[in-house]
Amino acid sequence: MQVKRLNAIIGRVEDLPTLPRTVFRITEIINNPKSSARDLAGVINDDQVLTARLLRLVNSSFYGFPQRIATVNFAIVLLGFDAIRNLLLTTSVFDLFAGSDRDLHIEREKLWDHSLGCAVAAKVIGKYLRHEKIEELFVCGLLHDIGKIVEMVYLKKDYTQIRALVHDRNEFIVRAEEDILGCTHAHIGHLLAERWNLPAPVPQVVLHHHTPEAAGEFIRQAATIHLADIFCRALDIGSGGDRRIPAIKTSAWSALGLQVGDLDTLLRQIEGEYQDISSFIQASTGPSLEPNA
Repeated sequence: MQVKRLNAIIGRVEDLPTLPRTVFRITEIINNPKSSARDLAGVINDDQVLTARLLRLVNSSFYGFPQRIATVNFAIVLLGFDAIRNLLLTTSVFDLFAGSDRDLHIEREKLWDHSLGCAVAAKVIGKYLRHEKIEELFVCGLLHDIGKIVEMVYLKKDYTQIRALVHDRNEFIVRAEEDILGCTHAHIGHLLAERWNLPAPVPQVVLHHHTPEAAGEFIRQAATIHLADIFCRALDIGSGGDRRIPAIKTSAWSALGLQVGDLDTLLRQIEGEYQDISSFIQASTGPSLEPNA
Protein backbone atom coordinates (compact mmCIF):
# COMPACT_ATOMS: atom_id res chain seq x y z
CA MET A 1 0.00 0.00 0.00
CA GLN A 2 1.17 3.49 -0.77
CA VAL A 3 0.68 5.51 2.42
CA LYS A 4 0.54 8.82 0.57
CA ARG A 5 -2.17 7.51 -1.72
CA LEU A 6 -4.28 6.29 1.21
CA ASN A 7 -3.86 9.60 3.04
CA ALA A 8 -4.93 11.45 -0.09
CA ILE A 9 -8.05 9.32 -0.34
CA ILE A 10 -8.92 9.79 3.30
CA GLY A 11 -8.36 13.51 2.87
CA ARG A 12 -11.26 13.51 0.40
CA VAL A 13 -13.56 12.08 3.04
CA GLU A 14 -14.91 15.10 4.88
CA ASP A 15 -16.80 13.31 7.63
CA LEU A 16 -16.19 9.65 8.34
CA PRO A 17 -19.16 7.96 10.02
CA THR A 18 -19.08 7.83 13.79
CA LEU A 19 -20.63 5.48 16.30
CA PRO A 20 -22.87 6.95 19.01
CA ARG A 21 -20.88 8.34 21.94
CA THR A 22 -22.81 5.96 24.18
CA VAL A 23 -21.29 2.95 22.41
CA PHE A 24 -17.81 4.28 23.14
CA ARG A 25 -18.70 4.75 26.79
CA ILE A 26 -20.19 1.26 26.95
CA THR A 27 -16.96 -0.20 25.58
CA GLU A 28 -14.94 1.68 28.19
CA ILE A 29 -17.12 0.35 30.99
CA ILE A 30 -17.01 -3.23 29.73
CA ASN A 31 -13.23 -3.08 29.45
CA ASN A 32 -12.96 -1.91 33.07
CA PRO A 33 -12.93 -4.96 35.39
CA LYS A 34 -14.21 -2.79 38.25
CA SER A 35 -17.43 -1.89 36.42
CA SER A 36 -20.78 -3.23 37.58
CA ALA A 37 -24.09 -3.92 35.86
CA ARG A 38 -25.40 -0.75 37.50
CA ASP A 39 -22.59 1.31 35.90
CA LEU A 40 -23.40 -0.04 32.46
CA ALA A 41 -27.16 0.36 32.93
CA GLY A 42 -26.68 4.00 33.91
CA VAL A 43 -24.99 4.82 30.61
CA ILE A 44 -27.52 2.94 28.47
CA ASN A 45 -30.49 4.49 30.30
CA ASP A 46 -29.20 7.95 29.38
CA ASP A 47 -29.72 7.11 25.68
CA GLN A 48 -33.42 6.62 25.00
CA VAL A 49 -32.90 5.10 21.55
CA LEU A 50 -30.43 2.47 22.74
CA THR A 51 -32.55 1.72 25.80
CA ALA A 52 -35.63 1.10 23.65
CA ARG A 53 -33.67 -1.05 21.24
CA LEU A 54 -32.09 -3.14 23.96
CA LEU A 55 -35.38 -3.87 25.70
CA ARG A 56 -37.06 -4.67 22.38
CA LEU A 57 -34.25 -7.05 21.46
CA VAL A 58 -34.05 -8.82 24.80
CA ASN A 59 -37.83 -9.35 24.82
CA SER A 60 -37.89 -10.75 21.30
CA SER A 61 -38.61 -14.38 20.46
CA PHE A 62 -34.91 -14.87 19.71
CA TYR A 63 -34.20 -15.10 23.45
CA GLY A 64 -37.57 -16.48 24.52
CA PHE A 65 -37.33 -15.49 28.18
CA PRO A 66 -40.46 -16.67 30.05
CA GLN A 67 -41.03 -13.25 31.62
CA ARG A 68 -40.90 -9.76 30.23
CA ILE A 69 -37.63 -7.90 30.87
CA ALA A 70 -38.60 -4.40 31.98
CA THR A 71 -35.26 -2.87 33.00
CA VAL A 72 -31.85 -2.45 31.40
CA ASN A 73 -30.17 -3.65 34.58
CA PHE A 74 -32.05 -6.96 34.48
CA ALA A 75 -31.20 -7.39 30.78
CA ILE A 76 -27.50 -6.94 31.55
CA VAL A 77 -27.63 -9.47 34.39
CA LEU A 78 -29.32 -12.02 32.11
CA LEU A 79 -27.19 -11.56 28.99
CA GLY A 80 -23.82 -10.38 30.29
CA PHE A 81 -21.66 -7.38 29.39
CA ASP A 82 -20.22 -8.69 26.12
CA ALA A 83 -23.58 -9.77 24.69
CA ILE A 84 -25.07 -6.36 25.51
CA ARG A 85 -22.21 -4.56 23.78
CA ASN A 86 -22.62 -6.72 20.70
CA LEU A 87 -26.35 -6.12 20.46
CA LEU A 88 -25.92 -2.36 20.69
CA LEU A 89 -22.90 -2.27 18.39
CA THR A 90 -24.71 -4.41 15.82
CA THR A 91 -27.76 -2.19 15.69
CA SER A 92 -25.59 0.96 15.63
CA VAL A 93 -23.51 -0.34 12.72
CA PHE A 94 -26.79 -1.36 11.06
CA ASP A 95 -27.68 2.34 10.97
CA LEU A 96 -24.47 3.12 9.06
CA PHE A 97 -25.78 0.94 6.24
CA ALA A 98 -28.88 3.08 5.86
CA GLY A 99 -28.99 5.79 3.24
CA SER A 100 -31.04 7.58 0.64
CA ASP A 101 -29.08 6.34 -2.38
CA ARG A 102 -31.44 3.98 -4.16
CA ASP A 103 -28.76 2.87 -6.64
CA LEU A 104 -26.69 1.26 -3.91
CA HIS A 105 -29.51 0.29 -1.56
CA ILE A 106 -29.65 -3.37 -2.57
CA GLU A 107 -25.87 -3.68 -2.67
CA ARG A 108 -25.56 -2.09 0.77
CA GLU A 109 -28.21 -4.44 2.12
CA LYS A 110 -26.36 -7.47 0.74
CA LEU A 111 -23.12 -6.22 2.28
CA TRP A 112 -24.88 -5.91 5.62
CA ASP A 113 -26.07 -9.52 5.31
CA HIS A 114 -22.52 -10.62 4.50
CA SER A 115 -21.07 -8.70 7.46
CA LEU A 116 -23.63 -10.09 9.89
CA GLY A 117 -23.03 -13.55 8.44
CA CYS A 118 -19.29 -13.19 9.02
CA ALA A 119 -19.90 -12.12 12.60
CA VAL A 120 -22.02 -15.22 13.19
CA ALA A 121 -19.51 -17.46 11.38
CA ALA A 122 -16.62 -16.07 13.42
CA LYS A 123 -18.51 -16.78 16.62
CA VAL A 124 -19.34 -20.33 15.51
CA ILE A 125 -15.70 -21.02 14.59
CA GLY A 126 -14.54 -19.48 17.85
CA LYS A 127 -16.86 -21.65 19.90
CA TYR A 128 -15.80 -24.74 17.97
CA LEU A 129 -12.15 -24.00 18.70
CA ARG A 130 -12.85 -22.86 22.27
CA HIS A 131 -11.47 -19.38 21.72
CA GLU A 132 -11.32 -17.39 24.95
CA LYS A 133 -13.00 -14.22 23.62
CA ILE A 134 -15.91 -15.26 21.42
CA GLU A 135 -17.64 -11.87 21.49
CA GLU A 136 -14.42 -10.22 20.29
CA LEU A 137 -14.56 -12.39 17.17
CA PHE A 138 -18.17 -11.38 16.57
CA VAL A 139 -17.19 -7.70 16.53
CA CYS A 140 -14.26 -8.35 14.18
CA GLY A 141 -16.51 -10.26 11.80
CA LEU A 142 -19.16 -7.57 11.86
CA LEU A 143 -16.70 -4.79 11.03
CA HIS A 144 -14.24 -6.55 8.72
CA ASP A 145 -15.72 -4.95 5.56
CA ILE A 146 -16.66 -1.56 7.01
CA GLY A 147 -14.19 0.06 4.59
CA LYS A 148 -16.55 -0.83 1.75
CA ILE A 149 -19.23 1.36 3.32
CA VAL A 150 -16.78 4.27 3.33
CA GLU A 151 -16.16 3.64 -0.37
CA MET A 152 -19.89 3.46 -1.17
CA VAL A 153 -20.83 6.60 0.74
CA TYR A 154 -17.76 8.85 0.50
CA LEU A 155 -15.90 7.63 -2.60
CA LYS A 156 -18.93 6.98 -4.75
CA LYS A 157 -17.34 7.77 -8.12
CA ASP A 158 -14.41 5.49 -7.39
CA TYR A 159 -16.70 2.78 -6.09
CA THR A 160 -18.73 2.90 -9.30
CA GLN A 161 -15.51 2.22 -11.24
CA ILE A 162 -14.61 -0.59 -8.84
CA ARG A 163 -18.00 -2.21 -9.40
CA ALA A 164 -17.53 -1.94 -13.16
CA LEU A 165 -14.14 -3.67 -13.02
CA VAL A 166 -15.51 -6.44 -10.81
CA HIS A 167 -18.37 -7.00 -13.26
CA ASP A 168 -16.40 -6.72 -16.49
CA ARG A 169 -13.39 -8.79 -15.42
CA ASN A 170 -15.11 -11.04 -12.88
CA GLU A 171 -12.27 -10.37 -10.49
CA PHE A 172 -11.95 -10.03 -6.73
CA ILE A 173 -13.03 -6.68 -5.36
CA VAL A 174 -9.67 -6.19 -3.63
CA ARG A 175 -7.93 -6.30 -7.02
CA ALA A 176 -10.31 -3.72 -8.46
CA GLU A 177 -9.84 -1.50 -5.40
CA GLU A 178 -6.08 -1.63 -5.80
CA ASP A 179 -6.40 -0.69 -9.48
CA ILE A 180 -8.70 2.28 -8.80
CA LEU A 181 -7.69 3.45 -5.32
CA GLY A 182 -4.20 2.10 -4.80
CA CYS A 183 -5.40 0.51 -1.53
CA THR A 184 -8.26 -1.71 -0.38
CA HIS A 185 -11.28 -1.62 1.89
CA ALA A 186 -9.12 -3.35 4.52
CA HIS A 187 -6.80 -0.33 4.73
CA ILE A 188 -9.71 2.11 4.89
CA GLY A 189 -11.55 -0.02 7.45
CA HIS A 190 -8.43 -0.18 9.60
CA LEU A 191 -8.24 3.61 9.64
CA LEU A 192 -11.91 3.85 10.59
CA ALA A 193 -11.54 1.28 13.39
CA GLU A 194 -8.68 3.31 14.81
CA ARG A 195 -10.68 6.54 14.61
CA TRP A 196 -13.45 4.77 16.52
CA ASN A 197 -10.83 3.82 19.14
CA LEU A 198 -11.91 0.20 18.92
CA PRO A 199 -9.78 -2.04 21.13
CA ALA A 200 -7.19 -4.52 19.89
CA PRO A 201 -7.34 -6.75 17.99
CA VAL A 202 -10.17 -5.20 15.94
CA PRO A 203 -8.16 -2.68 13.84
CA GLN A 204 -5.45 -5.25 13.01
CA VAL A 205 -7.95 -7.98 12.16
CA VAL A 206 -9.86 -5.60 9.87
CA LEU A 207 -6.56 -4.76 8.16
CA HIS A 208 -5.41 -8.36 7.75
CA HIS A 209 -8.56 -10.41 7.20
CA HIS A 210 -7.32 -11.17 3.66
CA THR A 211 -3.71 -11.58 4.80
CA PRO A 212 -3.85 -13.33 8.20
CA GLU A 213 -0.19 -14.33 7.98
CA ALA A 214 0.69 -10.63 8.42
CA ALA A 215 -1.42 -10.14 11.57
CA GLY A 216 1.39 -11.01 14.00
CA GLU A 217 0.10 -11.79 17.49
CA PHE A 218 -3.47 -11.62 16.20
CA ILE A 219 -3.05 -14.27 13.51
CA ARG A 220 -5.65 -16.61 15.03
CA GLN A 221 -8.29 -13.88 15.14
CA ALA A 222 -7.46 -12.74 11.60
CA ALA A 223 -7.48 -16.37 10.41
CA THR A 224 -10.92 -16.85 11.95
CA ILE A 225 -12.35 -13.85 10.09
CA HIS A 226 -10.58 -14.98 6.91
CA LEU A 227 -12.36 -18.34 7.10
CA ALA A 228 -15.66 -16.76 8.17
CA ASP A 229 -15.59 -14.54 5.09
CA ILE A 230 -14.95 -17.48 2.77
CA PHE A 231 -17.55 -19.69 4.45
CA CYS A 232 -20.21 -16.98 4.05
CA ARG A 233 -19.34 -16.63 0.38
CA ALA A 234 -19.62 -20.39 -0.04
CA LEU A 235 -23.01 -20.34 1.70
CA ASP A 236 -24.13 -17.36 -0.43
CA ILE A 237 -24.87 -15.22 2.62
CA GLY A 238 -25.16 -11.67 1.35
CA SER A 239 -22.44 -10.32 -0.90
CA GLY A 240 -18.88 -9.16 -0.30
CA GLY A 241 -18.91 -7.17 -3.53
CA ASP A 242 -17.85 -9.80 -6.05
CA ARG A 243 -18.99 -13.23 -7.22
CA ARG A 244 -15.84 -15.22 -6.44
CA ILE A 245 -14.81 -17.47 -3.58
CA PRO A 246 -11.12 -17.11 -2.65
CA ALA A 247 -8.97 -20.03 -1.61
CA ILE A 248 -8.32 -20.50 2.09
CA LYS A 249 -4.83 -19.31 3.01
CA THR A 250 -2.59 -22.14 4.20
CA SER A 251 -1.40 -19.86 7.02
CA ALA A 252 -4.97 -19.42 8.27
CA TRP A 253 -5.75 -23.12 8.12
CA SER A 254 -2.56 -23.98 9.99
CA ALA A 255 -3.07 -21.27 12.62
CA LEU A 256 -6.47 -22.66 13.57
CA GLY A 257 -5.64 -26.34 13.31
CA LEU A 258 -8.92 -27.31 11.68
CA GLN A 259 -9.48 -30.56 9.81
CA VAL A 260 -11.35 -31.07 6.54
CA GLY A 261 -13.86 -33.18 8.43
CA ASP A 262 -14.78 -30.13 10.54
CA LEU A 263 -16.14 -28.15 7.59
CA ASP A 264 -19.56 -29.78 7.24
CA THR A 265 -20.37 -29.26 10.92
CA LEU A 266 -19.20 -25.63 10.86
CA LEU A 267 -21.10 -24.74 7.69
CA ARG A 268 -24.35 -26.23 9.00
CA GLN A 269 -24.03 -24.37 12.30
CA ILE A 270 -23.23 -21.09 10.57
CA GLU A 271 -26.20 -21.35 8.21
CA GLY A 272 -28.60 -22.19 11.03
CA GLU A 273 -27.42 -19.49 13.45
CA TYR A 274 -27.35 -16.85 10.72
CA GLN A 275 -30.99 -17.49 9.83
CA ASP A 276 -31.95 -17.11 13.49
CA ILE A 277 -30.09 -13.88 14.21
CA SER A 278 -30.75 -12.27 10.81
CA SER A 279 -34.54 -12.35 11.17
CA PHE A 280 -34.23 -11.32 14.82
CA ILE A 281 -32.00 -8.29 14.21
CA GLN A 282 -33.87 -6.98 11.18
CA ALA A 283 -37.27 -7.37 12.83
CA SER A 284 -36.07 -5.66 15.99
CA THR A 285 -34.33 -2.68 14.43
CA GLY A 286 -37.12 -1.70 12.11
CA PRO A 287 -36.82 -0.48 8.50
CA SER A 288 -33.30 0.94 8.92
CA LEU A 289 -32.26 -0.16 5.46
CA GLU A 290 -35.18 1.31 3.62
CA PRO A 291 -34.20 4.22 1.37
CA ASN A 292 -35.86 7.52 2.03
CA ALA A 293 -38.80 8.36 -0.13
